[in-house]
Amino acid sequence: MCIRDRFQGRTLHLQFQANKEIKEAKVKVLSQEYDCFAESKNSSIYECFVPVSCEEAPNEYLLSIDMTDKVGNSLNLESKFQVVLFPFKKQTLQVSAEKVAEEKALGVDTAKLESVVDELIKQSPHEKLWRGPFVVPIDAARVTCDFGTIRTTQEKGRYAHKGLDLANMPKSVVWAPQDGVVVHKERYGFTGNTVILDHGWGMLSLFFHLDSFADIKVGQKVAKGN
Repeated sequence: MCIRDRFQGRTLHLQFQANKEIKEAKVKVLSQEYDCFAESKNSSIYECFVPVSCEEAPNEYLLSIDMTDKVGNSLNLESKFQVVLFPFKKQTLQVSAEKVAEEKALGVDTAKLESVVDELIKQSPHEKLWRGPFVVPIDAARVTCDFGTIRTTQEKGRYAHKGLDLANMPKSVVWAPQDGVVVHKERYGFTGNTVILDHGWGMLSLFFHLDSFADIKVGQKVAKGN
């Protein structure tokens, strides 16, 4: 098992190879537990994606993998990795109080979105619906705000912007970055028109501030590029 250091706000991708089929494997790290799964059908290579919070203190952390095979034998692997300080950008936004009030009136309270996402992760199928790398959902997009940017607004104060803002010409098409299932479609006060795709194993893509909704329904399967 090879583990590289990770910057704050980035994802730790773990991979290891087993010499026999595994019934269950879980990674315990950063006070959380994450499932491991086969890289592809019948593969002996297993993987896990661990999100490293933007606020995670730079330090060395212990990581362990608990594995159980088909006949009940257990094995524990332990390693360490370093969380490295990342120089996040800073941004100040000024939005009129009238615009904030207007958006709140048009959509559901954004606080509900957090509980929705938590529930969707729990309900996510233990099946890898995607294959290969994810693609950018907008063609020729420019980044208007990086993930992890320290943003300051009069409404929310100072906070880490945990999204990637992409912009293109008005009415540009947004497509699925990978195969998945539409699991949520709603308008919220601060995220606007919102769509969530489930790619399996708790891997979700969240799309905010959409100009309008495509003709999609919750429960519909979508392919990469649709």
